[in-house]
Formats: sequence, structure tokens, C-alpha cells
Amino acid sequence: MKTEMIKGIKFQDLGNKAFPIETPPDHINLHCVLLAVAKPRSGKTHFITNLLSMMPFDRILICSQTFDSNKKMMENLDIDEKDVFDPNDPMVIQKLIDVCNEERDEYDLYLKQKKFYNDFLKLLKNYQHIPDELLLMFFNGVDFEPPKHKYNGKKPTIAVFIDDAQNSKIMGPKLSNLVLKHRHLGSFKDGSRPIGLSILMAIQNYTSQGNGLPKLIRGNSTHLAIWKTGNSKELDLLAIEQSGQLPPEKFYEAYNYVFDNPDASKHDFLFVDLCTKDGHSQFRKNYNEMLWLEDIKKEEKTPEK
Repeated sequence: MKTEMIKGIKFQDLGNKAFPIETPPDHINLHCVLLAVAKPRSGKTHFITNLLSMMPFDRILICSQTFDSNKKMMENLDIDEKDVFDPNDPMVIQKLIDVCNEERDEYDLYLKQKKFYNDFLKLLKNYQHIPDELLLMFFNGVDFEPPKHKYNGKKPTIAVFIDDAQNSKIMGPKLSNLVLKHRHLGSFKDGSRPIGLSILMAIQNYTSQGNGLPKLIRGNSTHLAIWKTGNSKELDLLAIEQSGQLPPEKFYEAYNYVFDNPDASKHDFLFVDLCTKDGHSQFRKNYNEMLWLEDIKKEEKTPEK
């Protein structure tokens, strides 16, 4: 087949980046929709709480029926009591959205106050008349001080950890809608990057049977943490649903490498990154070990001396 480039047509990068938040080099992109799938006591909560502590989140929300029993595990996350939500609360999704909008409004107010303060300094420098409202806005009773922001003028990075919620009321169409628009929550009128929300979920069943996940949520996931399963149909579905980005044979190859060895632990998991950074593999073992499948093949074919 012969092809010819059309010189007069050139596409440009428009709008905001899909993953605009800077994260440590060896970590994943944000914002994310991360699903950790395993039976109870496999290590889902242990993994996610560790990941949350290592990532640059300014505010972490918890939506769980078992927060109190996992409080020790989440101690280093510095969770505020007002940021713990009940997944059976019919208004829980709206409350999560409200958090993003409130953070947006606080940031927007800070930017406006910062502009007023800069105007105030110019008037002061030029010995011009300063309106009373500006004087009162920045006078603390002793001196004039600039506006303050709890994140030092940075847009906050927010995550919600949904844990032990598969038999709760949160599992419905509103959650699917939240996943669909997670990057767009807390939008600004000027079109600048929204606040957004990363969603991390610990679940026992991947499929929608038995209070598992709707297909819409599964199809919009950006990362998967998968523990060994005896359900071959669920494993096949995982491979099929990711086939748009991962060839099924690659998925099975990585899965077998992690679990089909005598040293495998019940806490081992395969991590799948569907939105990799440059230089990252799509597969990891236990998150902290990159898997390069071609190298694994070569090692397996090399006879022992």
C-alpha cells in the first residue's frame, strides 16, 4: 500500500494534559482509577495505603465500612475525621464531588486575593490612595500580610480510597459516573486544569456478579493490581477487557511469571499499568519490580551452566 502525508494538516496539543500531576519518577501517573482485585486478607488495603503514603496527595478521602478496624494501617496517612465517608450514605458520591468543588473554590479565592494583594502593594509603593476594603482585607491587627493558602498556592491533589464497599449502596450508577468524570471534578471557569480526583478501589470480585464492578468502571480503569485467582473465567475476562491496550498473551505471560513459581506468596500481585510513563513497563510484580517480558523470555530460554 502506498501512503502520502498531507503537509497542510497538522494536529496540535490542545486543552489540559491527561496526566498533569508530577509524581516521583518510579511511580504511576495521576489522576488514576486503580482497581485492586483479590479475596480477603490478600493485602489489598496494605498495598493501597502504602501507595497513598508514597504519592504526592495533599488530601486523602476514605470511603469504607471498616475504617476503624484499619485505622492503625492508615495512621501515617493523617486522615481527617471529616474525610471519612460511609459508603451506605445515599449522598456519599455528591459529598466526594463537593470536596473537589470546595477545594476549587478555596484555590480560586486565594488567586483573587493574591491579585488584590499585588494591587495593594503597587498602591502602597506609589503612595497612592488605598481603598478601605483593601486595607481591611490584609491588615491582621498589627501588620499587613499576604493571603494564605493551605497548600501554598498549589492546586491540591486529592484521592479517595474506596475499601470494603462492594455490598454497600455506593456500588451503583453514581459511582460509574464519578469514575467517568474523575479528572474533570472541580473544574474552573477559565478552562485551566481541574482539581480532579484519583480513585483507588479495593474489591473482591472483578465482574458485576456478586456485587463486583460494572463494566463501565472496569473499562475506565488506568491501573490494576491483581492477586492470584482460581476463577479462570474472571482471569479470561481481565485479559479480554484489556486487549485494546494489552495483547492477551502478554497479560497471561506476566500473570504466569508472577504466580507460577515455587517462591510465590499469597500476598504477591501483578500490577498492570495502562497509562505508563516513558521508560516504564506495563507490568510490575508487587508494584516495586518492573517486568520486561522479552528479557524474562530470554532468561527462561538460557540453559543453566
